[in-house]
Amino acid sequence: MFDEFRNETFQMRAMLFCTTNDFLAYGNLSDYSVKGHRACPICEEDTSYIQLKHGKKIVYTRHRQKNAHT
Repeated sequence: MFDEFRNETFQMRAMLFCTTNDFLAYGNLSDYSVKGHRACPICEEDTSYIQLKHGKKIVYTRHRQKNAHT
């Protein structure tokens, strides 16, 4: 960072404490892929999905179960 008053640079350390955002912004913020076969950052390899034959889209199945992430 640059301190305009002192006319010098310094190393700033900061921590992001809390955010409120949608899932895509979460992916950008945390540098996590929110697309593809492992789109759920909690389930990761256990993410349940089906890839559609003709559209090549990925559909996430059984992912809204009660207590899915507890």
